Amino acid sequence: MVGGPLTPGQEDEVRLAVAEAERGNAGAAESHLGQVPGAHPARKLAALEIRYLQGEKVGAEALTFAGSVPGYGSAWGFAAQAERRDGELRPALEAARRAAALQPGEGWGQMAGELQHALVARDLEQARALLGGGDAARALALAREVLAVDAGAVDARLVAVRALLALHDTRGAAAMVPGLPDSPEGLELKGGVAEALGQFDLAVDLYTRLPKSDPRRCGLLVAARRRWRLANAPPYLNTALASSPLRRKGLAAIVAFEAPAVASHAAEAVPVFEDVVELPERGDIVTVARAGIISGDPVTRRFGPERPVSPRELARTLDRLAAALGAPRPKWCDGGDRGCLTLPEVVDGRAAAALVEGVAGGGGEPCAQS
Repeated sequence: MVGGPLTPGQEDEVRLAVAEAERGNAGAAESHLGQVPGAHPARKLAALEIRYLQGEKVGAEALTFAGSVPGYGSAWGFAAQAERRDGELRPALEAARRAAALQPGEGWGQMAGELQHALVARDLEQARALLGGGDAARALALAREVLAVDAGAVDARLVAVRALLALHDTRGAAAMVPGLPDSPEGLELKGGVAEALGQFDLAVDLYTRLPKSDPRRCGLLVAARRRWRLANAPPYLNTALASSPLRRKGLAAIVAFEAPAVASHAAEAVPVFEDVVELPERGDIVTVARAGIISGDPVTRRFGPERPVSPRELARTLDRLAAALGAPRPKWCDGGDRGCLTLPEVVDGRAAAALVEGVAGGGGEPCAQS
């Protein structure tokens, strides 16, 4: 016994004091406790138990008391009970684990397991809510606290990786990838980390392994494949995508990139355009011209590569692109039509690329490669 042994009679007095408190006889409980030496840890613990049975919140005091007698298993066990009732699951778990180590056969290990399960479930729910509300930093902190309690909490690792990606902490997310499962969510997050690292081929492989019934699969594959192609695209394409207003040479590059099938339709004879010979985009310009999608002037033998693209010219280009690919003709918004496409007032690279991609993908299954 911590604090020295009690006599059998004193031990009985302690048990009787707690029993009277359980029956609601506070006076009798105090009377019995008065027969035990005041400085003895057993009396101090029993006094806390009596107050606990009377409905007081004594968790913090119980934890402090247990810390003053670190080898007293019963004190740690009581602190776990009191803190759990007070709703303080984290210190309750720590106390239960201490009690289980000191008194292995007293059921404290089972209590620790129950507390861990409850704590993980509560904190995970809160972490997901924080992440869903846009507070990735607090969600990450809470997920890490869960992992400190239970290193095998896979759901907490998933939340942590998602939060790290939201915070653009690619290195931190990558460090957690080895612990992710090959579940649909795990594969999605592994692919997201691979994309963040610029490993688009790996991302495509991971997304391909998602179940074909997964509604996220196709969109993830399409986006990853496009980013993979963009990463290997010539510099002038990125220049075109970032340009505003977009020029004709940039539109040719975008069409050739977003709709590579156009090359198989490039059968028309066109003159050598004298004003594109020195341009890096010349191959794409010739391709779209021979496919009948963007024309030049056959008389002057000029393409006009630096001329800004007007909304009308963009619409005409997209109509021709759809015809060449056998895709549905674009439906342009006129009033409140649903499912229609809107032309920008000033044509820039991003807007043009989105429209070209939409038209080029309209004639087939975007995930056919998988």
